[in-house]
Amino acid sequence: MITGFNTDIKHNEKVYHIQTEDKGLQNPYIESLVYVGGEILASKKTSYAEQATSGVDEKWIGSLMEQQHRTMIAAIKRGRFDAPADITKSTPRPTLAQAAPSVAEPAPIAIDEEKTLDQVIIDYLASEAESEHLELSLLNSTEFFAGTPVELRVAAKKSLSQSPIAAAAIEVKVISTVEPPRVIFRGKTTADGTAIVRCEIPAFAEGTAAIIISAQSPIGNDEVKQLVKRKK
Repeated sequence: MITGFNTDIKHNEKVYHIQTEDKGLQNPYIESLVYVGGEILASKKTSYAEQATSGVDEKWIGSLMEQQHRTMIAAIKRGRFDAPADITKSTPRPTLAQAAPSVAEPAPIAIDEEKTLDQVIIDYLASEAESEHLELSLLNSTEFFAGTPVELRVAAKKSLSQSPIAAAAIEVKVISTVEPPRVIFRGKTTADGTAIVRCEIPAFAEGTAAIIISAQSPIGNDEVKQLVKRKK
């Protein structure tokens, strides 16, 4: 289990506390809670049980935690939880929909020297979460084995509106510890934001390898990484 995120956000004269933590590989999910006045206002859980079976490291989990934390901050700043205090207490707490773990490359931000470092971090996370960017996802569960063909369907969507992104450039690359990176597929998404990827994973007898599926568009880039297994 790794260190989580804790952030206070002031919005419409209310102070919201957002807490995001990893429950550990024995209970593989990320949980975010939003508090107002010591009471839980909202919760969000993202399971990574499927990815954990293939092996994940702390950096990957930390990235998923950060993305979920940004999503909660953005929800607060967009007024997702704007309600009188008495309604907040009597209404069942809402649960946000599950978010995708990856985000586009962040743009440089201007730093106000009068702000504390904590406030700079809060502003950065909030601005990143509020900006529309590309999100790439796999629409079917696939295992990748060396020396075998693979077919999968990917989708590129806008992070906030969830609208499909047409003509996003899709590339599949294999990286390994025993040979240089190799591109095995290039294509583009169709009008519905999806693309069918058909390619063959190179065979390798030693070392470790991974597949990197990436998407590029005018509103940003995103990628998904998966380990390549060797058949026994």
